[in-house]
Amino acid sequence: MLSWRTLVLAGVLGLAFALVWPSIRVYNEQQATNSALLAERDTAKAQVDDLNAQLARWQDPAFVVAQARERLAYVYPGETPYRVVDPEVARPAAVGSVDAAANGDVTDGEPWFDRMWGSVKAAGAEPQTEAPSTGAVAPVSPSDQAAPPSTVELGG
Repeated sequence: MLSWRTLVLAGVLGLAFALVWPSIRVYNEQQATNSALLAERDTAKAQVDDLNAQLARWQDPAFVVAQARERLAYVYPGETPYRVVDPEVARPAAVGSVDAAANGDVTDGEPWFDRMWGSVKAAGAEPQTEAPSTGAVAPVSPSDQAAPPSTVELGG
């Protein structure tokens, strides 16, 4: 049989558990939130480090020149820019546009290597009265460039 002391002890322990359990539950939730915030902080630090590294790269004049040449198709004065168009990914010029009138349709279905070989054969042939339209890679016209070469300053 249970004595009154055992019954009182069980009541005190039950009351202590009822009082402590909410605090333990809140503590566990705060620990989970803290872990999530620490992971978010580490991710943000990594992103800041990446952005600082990118900013440092942009401080290098050689990187700026390389980006201008690659992204904006800038060239040094005296250089001749060429644009190679892959017929598999290129869209034909719009009918009536300046590019269609100047260059003709480069993507006429003939593979690029056949057009290139035709231009090599035409270059070695006797001069003709009319230039062959082989669709070979041609110099880019000034209207196709991002900026006129005379206004481009890329480095010293």
